[in-house]
Amino acid sequence: YLLVLVLLSTSLQSVANSKYKSTKRAYTEIISNNSKSLNVKVNYFDFWNDNVNHSALYLFFKSKNQSLDIESIELANKFFEIKKTTDSKGFYLIPTKNNDSEKCVDIKITFKENATNVKSHCLEMVYIPKGEFSLGSIKSYDYRNTKSTSRGSLGAPLNAFFKSGSKGEFNGAYLINSENEIKLGDCDGCLNVLDAKITGVNTFSGSYEGLLPKTFPKGFENFYQMRYELTEQQYCDFLNSLNPKQVKERIDLDATFQGISRKDYGNFISFNNEKFLTTKPNQPCSFLSWNDCLAYSDWAGIRIMTELEFEKSARGFDKPKFREFVWGGSEITNQYFLDKKLYKCDESNYCVDGNIHVNYLGFSYFNDVCTKNGSDKSYIGCRSLSQDIEYRGPLETGIHSKGKKSLNRITAGGGYFGTLDLSGNLREPVIPIGSIESRNYTGSNGDGRITNEGKSDNKDWYYSNESDLVYGYRGGCWAFHENHGRIADRFNVYRQGLDIRKPYSGYRGVKN
Repeated sequence: YLLVLVLLSTSLQSVANSKYKSTKRAYTEIISNNSKSLNVKVNYFDFWNDNVNHSALYLFFKSKNQSLDIESIELANKFFEIKKTTDSKGFYLIPTKNNDSEKCVDIKITFKENATNVKSHCLEMVYIPKGEFSLGSIKSYDYRNTKSTSRGSLGAPLNAFFKSGSKGEFNGAYLINSENEIKLGDCDGCLNVLDAKITGVNTFSGSYEGLLPKTFPKGFENFYQMRYELTEQQYCDFLNSLNPKQVKERIDLDATFQGISRKDYGNFISFNNEKFLTTKPNQPCSFLSWNDCLAYSDWAGIRIMTELEFEKSARGFDKPKFREFVWGGSEITNQYFLDKKLYKCDESNYCVDGNIHVNYLGFSYFNDVCTKNGSDKSYIGCRSLSQDIEYRGPLETGIHSKGKKSLNRITAGGGYFGTLDLSGNLREPVIPIGSIESRNYTGSNGDGRITNEGKSDNKDWYYSNESDLVYGYRGGCWAFHENHGRIADRFNVYRQGLDIRKPYSGYRGVKN
């Protein structure tokens, strides 16, 4: 009896851990193509389907810059199933629960229109199931500021959501248990925010009063989320489908930040032989503006996540913990590059110790957490560069799942449902709730088309004053203090400037 329990426990642990594995990335190969049909071989590696959720591969198809409408899909493989998207422009390839090894599948797709010169694209996704979850922190703003160093509060997160008392006071975390409208502000039981006021720092996260409409996606309903941040190869695939006029709006290879080049910040996209390419295909794509993110979303048929959906995917169904990261704990370990020869990391890039990527690179004002002499020894989490790395910037997506003797949510730095790199690396765009206009967002997917000027044309995504669009970021990044990688932190959630590109801004989308 005990042996059976041990074996069962081991089996369940193996299944649970599989969602934090990151080895090879999924890819497709076109085997044959005639006027209206396509035979494609799909290679999908790190998938799972357990009692909590499943992974999925989202496939869509382009002829030049146009998405193709799918008429039928033929799949002769009992280890996967197909779920066509409601717009018929793509489908999800979902592993069955009894599939623990089958990685290759042949699919025949028939289109409604001519499909010559078609190209296939895929994004690895994580299914975020329907269910209630909590927003914010379990401690009040005043409590969060009782612990400090010479450089300020260690009690982040900043501007966290909370449930309001009758006078606007902190009354615990806020429970999302439906997609119904939510009352905002200083009213009993309402969703509230108290902005931190730090001298010389812009912590403003918007105005909080009124209603968050029923149509605004709150994360209670199910959705799919990209497992990884958008990679440089995926952005190159996007750029290579555009005409020169569109491309001009979506990338500036000569752009610098504070006088330093893109490559010095870890962006390796270049243009050679009439084609965009990268030497590091799995590198998360930085230097993305808000308009870049909107255009890619529209082109790929996905959308920007809301900040509530961000917290759902990170925390899942667990109750909030004080100062927690996406892996469910409040502690962070040192970040040191491991020698890829000694640790036998795969050939694609490096592996790294620790469970979050935050890179301080000797910034003196982060000494409180960068040295063992800091006031809180559980608060240490700096990355030190090896001689092999000659840039400051993000690390390869999924890197914390590489070279680990023990792989689980904590060591992989994974979100509750299996999404990777939600904390640190690059900050990720979200729709905030801090402006009346942003609350008009209804979460429609992109339609697979962008304008001839290279912009999104989804009217649901634009507010009345396009020149002053308010947007936000969550999850922190390599250049920020580690506090901003905590789930509830909203430090960067109210920003302006549609076309600003920075080396710490990336992208991760979701799809209904």
